[in-house]
Amino acid sequence: MERSVFWFAGLVLLIVSTSIRGAGIAVMEQSVKELGQAFSGAPTNTEDGSMVFFNPAAMSQVRGRLVSTAGYVIAPSAVFHNDASHLNPFLGGAPLKGGNGGDSPSLAFVPNVYYVQELTNRVAFGFGFNTPFGTRNSYDADWKGRYQALDSEILTLNFNPSLSFKVTEKFSLGAGFNVQYLQSRLTNAIDLGPACFLTLGPTPCARQGILPQSADGHVSLKGDSVGFGYNFGAFYAPNQDTRFGVSYRSRISHDVNGHANFSVPDRAIGLTQGNILVDTSTSTPATLPDSVLFGLSHRLNPRWAVSADALWTHWSLIRELRTNFASAQPDDVQNLKWNDTWRYAFGVNYFSESNKWTVRMGFAYDQTPVPNARYRSPRIPDASRYWLTAGLTYAVMKNVNIHAAYAHLFMNDAGINHRGATADVLAGQYSEQINIGGLQMDWRF
Repeated sequence: MERSVFWFAGLVLLIVSTSIRGAGIAVMEQSVKELGQAFSGAPTNTEDGSMVFFNPAAMSQVRGRLVSTAGYVIAPSAVFHNDASHLNPFLGGAPLKGGNGGDSPSLAFVPNVYYVQELTNRVAFGFGFNTPFGTRNSYDADWKGRYQALDSEILTLNFNPSLSFKVTEKFSLGAGFNVQYLQSRLTNAIDLGPACFLTLGPTPCARQGILPQSADGHVSLKGDSVGFGYNFGAFYAPNQDTRFGVSYRSRISHDVNGHANFSVPDRAIGLTQGNILVDTSTSTPATLPDSVLFGLSHRLNPRWAVSADALWTHWSLIRELRTNFASAQPDDVQNLKWNDTWRYAFGVNYFSESNKWTVRMGFAYDQTPVPNARYRSPRIPDASRYWLTAGLTYAVMKNVNIHAAYAHLFMNDAGINHRGATADVLAGQYSEQINIGGLQMDWRF
């Protein structure tokens, strides 16, 4: 019964999810220019300030000062289709009551700002402010999976000062330091019927009207954390038409300290005896994964250029999440068993004769870290996805560019057969898709 209340609490550190789309819980949206070509040129990009995030070594190519500001509107859709969701078989295995939850994710806005300044002919400084992880989704209060998820709101803010050094005219190195703030709020319902049956037995519970799915409580968990990490990269341009880049972003450890708030019906207040189901402080340690990004870009002729990259993410660090409680509540341990993933992207750019316009397109395949339906959570009903993107750049002035881009993410249907802490099973599949639009301005001075 203690586990039934808090299984979700561990997810607070898992930070983020399905609303904002990199694989698993990552946010890829760090450059509108790169969004137009599915981020295929990210590790070799020298045209906007997102190099601070994707590859700080490329900052050495900036002359003067560069400011990039961008905003993205992300419109995800994740619709659950039920298939025999049921209670614990030892409690009769009755179907879970309620609807399918509605279209769970919410519209999201993601901003970022980057600044790069040439300090000397060989040294450049950069600073980035962005959101590398985040989610916001919400289900109907009476849906079938309410005991596993209702609201999920996670926000991360990342501050990333960086330096680059031009070793030779063709080769540069760069590194950055990251300070990451995390804030979370997660809620779900609590089925007090199974807890009562296990504690008092069916007959006393039936007299008090505390039956499965008939006496729901509620719990809300809020917390925050600050973590630290680093990133570094290398940039090599053997000639003016060809670029190679590689970068690494470190894992970041968080210890989310928070508070759990409970709401228990009056007729079930006796279940709080023993210092359980009571408001308490919580702590959940977790590690966000490190990643490695490889890429190349090549200008075929004055009109055409191509780019490609590959991103490896160390999601297998997230094998389990353990939540500790200051009350008598036992620790909750969630087995996730995520796998490492690869993301592959390819892009094409076309430059107008006047160089006032650039049109680009991209395609990417993004693996999900979720191994199978058993480990797919309704908080993160993640699935592999295919990016199809288009974008354009217009030179408003010699030193000011405007970028616009659009992406549609096609996602495989995601089967779910997830067991809650009271052994209720949410079974079915998710139909998902995502639309992303972005605008960005670059100003050199």
